[in-house]
Amino acid sequence: MDLMDNLMELSIEGIWCWQYATCLQGRLPNLQRLRVIKPTRGSDISTKPSNSFLDKAKLEILDLSGNIEMKSLPNSLSKASSLQVLILDGCNKLKNVVVPDGLPRLLKSFSFDGYGPASHGAPTVELPLKQERPSTPTMKMGASASMISLEGCSQLDNLFVRGLPNLVELDLSGTAIKTLDFKTTVLEVPMLKRLFLLGCERLRAIIWSTKDIFHLNLLCIDTRAGTGCPRPCIDQNKSFRLEVHAIVVDARLSQWLWHPLCDYVTVTKDVYLNIHVTSAMCSGPTQSEVTSKEKKVTIYGGQVSLPQLVQADRYSDVQNMVGEAPMQAFPKPPSNNLDRHIEITGGSHTFDSGLGDVMKMFAESLHVHDISTSASLPMGGSSLLRQCCIERCPKLGEVFPSPSLTFQQLETFWASDLLMARWICSKDFRYNNHGTFSNLQHLQLRSCPRLQFVLPVWFDSFPSLETLHIIRCGDLRHVFVLDKGWHQQIYNQGVAFPKLATIHLHDLPMLQQICEFKMVAPELKTIRIRGCWSLHRLPVVGARSGDMKKPTIKIEKDVWDVLEWDQDVAPGHFEAPQHSRYYKEKLPRVSVLR
Repeated sequence: MDLMDNLMELSIEGIWCWQYATCLQGRLPNLQRLRVIKPTRGSDISTKPSNSFLDKAKLEILDLSGNIEMKSLPNSLSKASSLQVLILDGCNKLKNVVVPDGLPRLLKSFSFDGYGPASHGAPTVELPLKQERPSTPTMKMGASASMISLEGCSQLDNLFVRGLPNLVELDLSGTAIKTLDFKTTVLEVPMLKRLFLLGCERLRAIIWSTKDIFHLNLLCIDTRAGTGCPRPCIDQNKSFRLEVHAIVVDARLSQWLWHPLCDYVTVTKDVYLNIHVTSAMCSGPTQSEVTSKEKKVTIYGGQVSLPQLVQADRYSDVQNMVGEAPMQAFPKPPSNNLDRHIEITGGSHTFDSGLGDVMKMFAESLHVHDISTSASLPMGGSSLLRQCCIERCPKLGEVFPSPSLTFQQLETFWASDLLMARWICSKDFRYNNHGTFSNLQHLQLRSCPRLQFVLPVWFDSFPSLETLHIIRCGDLRHVFVLDKGWHQQIYNQGVAFPKLATIHLHDLPMLQQICEFKMVAPELKTIRIRGCWSLHRLPVVGARSGDMKKPTIKIEKDVWDVLEWDQDVAPGHFEAPQHSRYYKEKLPRVSVLR
């Protein structure tokens, strides 16, 4: 062996395999293909410190099939920097496929078949074919491996794993896998609980098997380009049967998340969900930002000019010093993501129906921002959604499509900078369900210049609404409009807002009424109105007596003077209005130069 410096291929099979394999250090510097298979006697190379691969920088193929005594891979394997193919078929005593410094980054193909070694001849760069593999298990004992880590093998795109009954964790982070197929490439792994696909920027599909069933506890996916995608933080104080952490660049990949989730449709509380559809680089900033210059966009048959949108944080230092004008102050969007959260950001994503199913059946909080698609959100409606935040979507025509399901649990709706949105829900939105928006507490909109109305009304009450805050919506005529099939009780009693306490309306020059029909708000405490020059009617608050305070109102004198009054709405039902400070008595028309 000392005289074989130019040897490029070595195959050792049988009794004394490891006697020769352990003597490789310092020898055969040009070895490219090594096959050490089916030893029947001799020590396991992994039971003692082995440096056999320290100087094997040219080794490309390593086949260790049938090494039934091997319990761990040699640590020096990470030094075989040119290794492209690793075959561990039949190494059933191997506890973990893990090397402290990681497997070589150039690894392209990996095979671990618990059925046993294939019946191929000389080693090749391709994995054994299906007809060369055993059709039934040939090993007496099942495979022991509980973990396979191929993390960082950036060229890996060919994988075969089968017959590993104890496999709990599979880590393919940073690999070049395009399709992870549990029908053909990863088979019979019934105990698989943790699957990591972080930094897999080429991943396009996960094909699940309906025959080989396993129940994941943790699924982590990140398909952003770049390196250094860390594992997500797991909250040890909460216990879930399934946790899904997914950051995907292509929204269509979201459809493959439905399979592990579908078993929990009726017990969503057992699921933690954090899905982020983005176009951001893995190493780049995650803060939402839009930096497009003035441009023309064709939508609804015509061209419109989009104003220049700047980074949200560009002048944050100035704003922090001077603050906002009181009437232009606007609530911050919800910042606390709930246990089942979905975020869609950046680029012109094509919404997929699979993503819509996940949103509709699981999402409790939703944040959509900085997308340039004109399509409505694919979710339709949701009976679980509690927080909805939509911002900086310049082409979005309507938020929720028609027809849709109900939003029985929605508590907060926050929208900003929807330049083309004409309404949030269309008039054909309704279903025969009087629980729609029954939990809506905060309705907040800003800078939606083409908005004509917000929500249609076909029921007689918004029983939970507490805050109505709308600013800079130039085309808004009514916040609430009557739907075609509105309830007869609306005609008799109006639309009730029993908990509404605050109304803040600013820069709505076309607004005529808040509600197209009579609006009854007996608990109203504060009204702040400015720039609503077409407003001609206030909500019905009723005459208050005893210790009940009248609502305070801040409004321009010009608007107050032209409001319509009757027995339901009278000036005496409100505190004396506070007019803007710039109203002053007229100065005499004389020259100041005298």
